[in-house]
Amino acid sequence: MIIRKKRSKKKKNAKKRGVRRRISPSVFLAAGGIIAVIGAVLFLILYRGGEEVTSRAAGVFRMEKVSAIVIRDEITYTSAEHARVDCLRAEGDMVEEGDALATVYKLGYNDELMQSLLNAREEVYSAQLERIGSTKDQRLEEMNERIEAIKARVAAALQKGTGEDLEALCRELDTELEARMEYLRGKVQETETLRRLYAAVDSRKALIEAWTDPVSATQAGSVSYYFDGYEQAMNAEKLDMLSSDLIERAISMTGSARWKTDDKTRVCRIVNRGRWYIAFNTPENSLARLAEGVTYEVEVIGVGKFTGVAREPFLSGKQMVNVLEFSEDIGLLMELRSVKLNITAAVDGITVKNTAIDVSEGETYLELMLKDSHYRIRVDILCETEDGSVIVRPHDPGDVLSEGVRYWNRKK
Repeated sequence: MIIRKKRSKKKKNAKKRGVRRRISPSVFLAAGGIIAVIGAVLFLILYRGGEEVTSRAAGVFRMEKVSAIVIRDEITYTSAEHARVDCLRAEGDMVEEGDALATVYKLGYNDELMQSLLNAREEVYSAQLERIGSTKDQRLEEMNERIEAIKARVAAALQKGTGEDLEALCRELDTELEARMEYLRGKVQETETLRRLYAAVDSRKALIEAWTDPVSATQAGSVSYYFDGYEQAMNAEKLDMLSSDLIERAISMTGSARWKTDDKTRVCRIVNRGRWYIAFNTPENSLARLAEGVTYEVEVIGVGKFTGVAREPFLSGKQMVNVLEFSEDIGLLMELRSVKLNITAAVDGITVKNTAIDVSEGETYLELMLKDSHYRIRVDILCETEDGSVIVRPHDPGDVLSEGVRYWNRKK
């Protein structure tokens, strides 16, 4: 006979419910200790350092041999692709609105057109002389002397290579020939031959005008016929579009101070000599930067000294773009793009340790201690000092920073 043991009901119920285990108190203590250690580490990372007290000081901002670019308040005059440009003003001349600046010769223009016009004017003169005979005319003699002198310069330029601009000489000769023709036109009775010759001159002149475009000034300023390729990308109207990359390219690619246009579209430019800028980059995390509204003495090495006022620096990529504005004659910088600078400024303000400055996305901040709490304000760096401090001022008008205020030095 087999005897079966009856299972305990309690054991069955225990298996169904599962056994509840008690957690030892030591586990909670260990977890709490870990959390406390993590908190302490985070506190040390975020708030290591100690309190300092601000003081007032004066100092000198100084940057030396800074690579920078010149940006001008200028207008560039362009045209459709052309064969050449006749410059009607000397480089650097001051002009007024409406003054003639250049004559643009379209693609396909032939120099024989001008020679044809000059020949037609000479034919008119010969016919006019036949009508006036040997009559003495002092004014006509003076005109002829000027014409012969220009012809001699043209011959010298062709035969001896004097360097004179042939186009300018031909234009000057045409002006004198036209003046003589019109002078005699009023003194000589018109004949059928003269009428035909006058019409030939007008026809050739109209043909030349069809192949040329005049360029006149739309504002007053100083004229220049030289370019380096950055005039339209960097000017006073496009300061908001300035970037650190553009500045670096202009510094590195400008191998010559004066490059005459070779793209057959630019004609000339008009420059406001009394308003211009200099721009340069500084690293995003560097405390060496300009402060808006501060006046700086700027030595452009090899050129001269100027006084400029800083605009607010801004972040571009990983660089801070610093811009100085000038309100004095641009001088030789009208033709220069890339320059080297020495910059100084006498400043005064509140001094703090440079390790207390926090740089975030190019902006600089200082953490103040007010009633045992931390209050972060944005500051402008006026200059760095030799003892490892910086002179600062509040960036926002609503913030106050004075002597004797406690602040947090993150790396004390």
